[in-house]
Amino acid sequence: MTTMPVWRSLGADPGGPLVLAVDYAASGRPEAAFGDLAVEHPVWETVQPPLGAEAGFELADYVDGWLAAVPDRPVEAVLGYCAGGAFAGELVARLAERTGRAAPLLLFDPESPTPLTMYYQYRKVVESLAGVLGAERTAAAVADGDRAMAEADGVEQAGAALARIFVGAARAACAEAGLEEEYVDELTGTYRSFVRYLTAASQADHLKGWTGAYVFSSATPTSGLNPLAPAARAELTDRELRFDVEHADLLRTPAVAAAVTEVLAKAQASR
Repeated sequence: MTTMPVWRSLGADPGGPLVLAVDYAASGRPEAAFGDLAVEHPVWETVQPPLGAEAGFELADYVDGWLAAVPDRPVEAVLGYCAGGAFAGELVARLAERTGRAAPLLLFDPESPTPLTMYYQYRKVVESLAGVLGAERTAAAVADGDRAMAEADGVEQAGAALARIFVGAARAACAEAGLEEEYVDELTGTYRSFVRYLTAASQADHLKGWTGAYVFSSATPTSGLNPLAPAARAELTDRELRFDVEHADLLRTPAVAAAVTEVLAKAQASR
């Protein structure tokens, strides 16, 4: 039987109503995570499946696994960061089917992954490992990624091709550097897991799922709704709050936490 994702509590949890948060919070990433968002509510964050268990996961596999582990407690709100926003919209809809009430949806630089998303993340991880890969292998991996993007048809193909290239390059470089196999397995497995997560997120109908959501946007031009034309942006939400902070700092910014707390208080008062 495939192991499904579960949740972890961020901070103290005295019981009662919950806030659920969807993110791929890998250790060592530079971007702030929901653990950095200072709100006075019990927050449960998604945990990814054990490395390798996610192979073949689709959108429904993730969402079904999360739903099965949500206890019989009121859900105050559902939060989503980046691609986690696509899952968060699905989660709100499924919870509404179960409880008869749609929890508020709060999105932070939300994105619906595209092949370009896959390539951006690929370049980021390849360049972050340039010290291990070396200049020649890094350049080759970038060139191979460019060719894969030109040939790929859709998110699934792009992700699979980029994962193959990265795993091959990383394993060869780590072997030459004499790095332990356990480290190599974790490195390549984490990247494959993230690619699967993005692929599944791309399957969500975000236009439908984000209806009525509160969107918290950073000032980074390439993040969240910022690359969109004004009309496309307005189609997704009329509840956008913009902050003059970088994408990586969005969840650790006190003004964002204060705005989230205010939204949650209003939602609680309106019930």
